[in-house]
Amino acid sequence: MAIPSITALRDDPNTEHRLNACAYQQSAITTSGSIQYVAFYTPREESVSRRVTIARHDLQDTSSNWQYLTFEDYDQTTDDGHNTISIGICAGDGTIHVSFDHHCDALKYRISRPGLANDTSKSSWAASNFSPILDHLPGCDGLLDITYPRFIPAAREMYFECRIGKAGAGSDVLYRYSPDTAQFVHLGTYLVGRQCNPYPNGISYHLPTNSLHVTWTNRHFIEYEGAKDGASTAHKAQAGPNGPENNEGLYYAYSRDNGATWNGPSQESVTVQPARPGTGLESQDSQLLVRNIPRNSGIMNQEAQYVDSQGGVHVLNRENTTGKETWMHYYRSSSDNQWAFFALPEIYPTPTGPRGKLVHSEKLNSVFFILPSNTGNELLIARRSMTDIDGEFRVVWRDHGYSGEPLIDEEAFTKFELLSVLILRDDEDGKRKVTVLQFDINELAQ
Repeated sequence: MAIPSITALRDDPNTEHRLNACAYQQSAITTSGSIQYVAFYTPREESVSRRVTIARHDLQDTSSNWQYLTFEDYDQTTDDGHNTISIGICAGDGTIHVSFDHHCDALKYRISRPGLANDTSKSSWAASNFSPILDHLPGCDGLLDITYPRFIPAAREMYFECRIGKAGAGSDVLYRYSPDTAQFVHLGTYLVGRQCNPYPNGISYHLPTNSLHVTWTNRHFIEYEGAKDGASTAHKAQAGPNGPENNEGLYYAYSRDNGATWNGPSQESVTVQPARPGTGLESQDSQLLVRNIPRNSGIMNQEAQYVDSQGGVHVLNRENTTGKETWMHYYRSSSDNQWAFFALPEIYPTPTGPRGKLVHSEKLNSVFFILPSNTGNELLIARRSMTDIDGEFRVVWRDHGYSGEPLIDEEAFTKFELLSVLILRDDEDGKRKVTVLQFDINELAQ
């Protein structure tokens, strides 16, 4: 069995609801050049509040120490698992972008000076090289009702995506950052929920075809007390009145022109009307439906998505249409654009347990599933060979003492064949640590 390197970064805050290691963080761990970055909350001494921290180190220099930067000018106090951190790096100008602490709140965002991502000197790693907290993206108006900020690297540029609106009644917006202007451009409300909320499994950029790919499930809106009261905060509950039991379907769309036009699973263009405010892809459009999964079928929202080097789309989720909750691998082949569905054997989730991740190795022609136990404190990695429809499936690593939802550094996986997993781990004293596991993908294949 492969043996990972294990790096405990800092203590995880002692909160009721987990603020680090949440599946919808895109991303909390990422690599630019050979420098790996991790963003997380750390506890503040003698206080119940938390601070935003970014750590970095050189993946290719095993002797390099981690550098830590903690922003001391902001106290995070909301004990709500939605209020996570995401970090993005624009390769074109070396800027580092951080967004944090939202659940239907005004944007909180910082941008570094140009070139900071390429400056690895210890003296450069200081809060003074970042902007103050902004309520807007550079070049754009302020943003309100933000949840789930996401940064997506795209060659020299970078995208920003987030939800606007309440759980069960939100829509997703898209922006593009240009290193030439150091500003964002608003590309529109590209995924519109009407009496429902689209929950992306992720949004991915595929470099060879200059294309964006997004998969999602819809959560239908259920009326609740305070739903029409603008002053009500009922929608900000950790587990709100519109829960996963109202999730339905697997949907998919892709764009090759920065979201101006979109195509569905059949490759046919899907009509959007950007000239009419509030319109984009209708999240329940039947042209976008990949798999009809009814409500109350055990679907989780925001599980996992990965686009491989050939443009194949991989989705991890779960469903219960046979009487047993089951992990599912949904796969769209780049060769024939057909979707296939595979139930992972002998490893079973619960309807609302911690979510997993997946990646695809072109070299090994295999998918690796990183799965947290839904009933204990185990983390495991399973490999599925994609050589044929009945390719081998086996568990290649497992260990105990872990909690939270694993997050994957996709850039490190692609560039260096390193499977870097951000997760929470109990140390010898039982204290929970923000931890990075590093696996050599070739060792996992043995």
